[in-house]
Amino acid sequence: MSTTGGGWKRKPTQDELTTMKYRPEDLGPWLDVHNAEVTVYHMWDESVVGVARNDLHDHVLTFSTPCGHPPGAFGVKKYVVWNVREGMKEPGQWYLDRTAGKVVCWPLPGEQMNSARVIAPTVESILRIRGQANRPVRDVTVRGLVLSVANTPLAEGGFGAGNFPGAVEVANAENCKLVGLEIKNVAGQGLRAWNLKSCAIEDCHVYDTGACGLKFSGECLVRNNHVHHVGRIYPSGIAVWGDGHNGQTCRIEHNTVHDTSYTAIACGGDDHRIEHNRIYRAMLVLHDGAGIYITFCKRIMLRGNYIHDIIDTGGYGASAYYLDEQAEDCLVEGNLSVRVARPSQTHMARKNTLRGNVFVCEGDATLTFPRSSDYSLERNVVVAQGTIRITRPEAITRATNNVLFSRKGRVEGIKLDDYRQAETRPIPTGDGWLLLEPKLTEYETGRVLFAPAGPARKLGLPAIDVRSAGCKE
Repeated sequence: MSTTGGGWKRKPTQDELTTMKYRPEDLGPWLDVHNAEVTVYHMWDESVVGVARNDLHDHVLTFSTPCGHPPGAFGVKKYVVWNVREGMKEPGQWYLDRTAGKVVCWPLPGEQMNSARVIAPTVESILRIRGQANRPVRDVTVRGLVLSVANTPLAEGGFGAGNFPGAVEVANAENCKLVGLEIKNVAGQGLRAWNLKSCAIEDCHVYDTGACGLKFSGECLVRNNHVHHVGRIYPSGIAVWGDGHNGQTCRIEHNTVHDTSYTAIACGGDDHRIEHNRIYRAMLVLHDGAGIYITFCKRIMLRGNYIHDIIDTGGYGASAYYLDEQAEDCLVEGNLSVRVARPSQTHMARKNTLRGNVFVCEGDATLTFPRSSDYSLERNVVVAQGTIRITRPEAITRATNNVLFSRKGRVEGIKLDDYRQAETRPIPTGDGWLLLEPKLTEYETGRVLFAPAGPARKLGLPAIDVRSAGCKE
């Protein structure tokens, strides 16, 4: 079931969370249960667990810690075994042999292990700044540090791998700033901060993290950060993940985020602004996420963002802009997406507005509205080389001057039975839907231009310029 619906209809048993049946040819008696670690992939997250027992007769692994979801849930039957000798296939690889008490390494050509530098993490957090809820730490600025090498426990990380500590941790802080930090090669979050007031995270470079890049909650400005190659160990790690409730608002602006295994920017809570960010190559491993994903929120504004080159790898899909459960009264305005097959996805959301966006797809284009209602779409442009599909168009109660152009000449509305496709009908011309070519002449640079002789001026189509999206020089 959905999170709003309470999760599972029947709560998984401990046995279902700690056992996995495998194909006989996959694993054998060679598997050292004292060393092996297993990543069990789910739909939008994963579980990294240890092994307690390998039943060679029934071909069942028993894990030393429970998974977040039962192995095989959502139809995902994928796992990887790590940290075994048999996994060493080429020079430069290593594993921790806990049985023998050694680190076993296959040296690179010409590498001399008696003179090699070996760095092993001994802490989960490197820098901690912590006040108390009724006595916050105030007026602290940390600037220009390079922080690297931190560990994580062998435990289930939860949604977004959010349970793990950060290399930098800030809690119960007021008027504090983290500026110009470089955080790299850490197993958990790059930065984890919570209960913030009037704080800022600016000009930081965060990369090669095991889980999230920047994870924070509270009143915070997150600006001009370069976050990339996150989720190296826990692919559900989110590059920039904000949250705030009870009047705590955040601004996420002018960040450059790319090469993420799951969602690039996620946010929950009310009245936040996510503006002028540049995102590409997100959703490389997991499913049911987006370039920008918001949920359990009201009045969030997504404006002036540029998202491109997100490949849909299957499952529940990958989107540019995703409004999920309980998103309400949110505005998605003046954004551009290029080469994202699902430019806009909505699920269990209501009373939101999509206005003046341009979505350009090299193949098919899909805009989805399952279990959603009372949507307003105004002056959006969708251009696709393939078919344009709008699932559950009855969720759109107000449509004005939206231009849909399919090079194939196929623009379809899809009726859903629950989440299953029940019927396909052509989208009729009129009633807010204009099936004509907008004559785009430029969009790759981030500036959207239409041919002077085209319909743009007459229809009041958006003059979008998101060339300044992302980090400023």
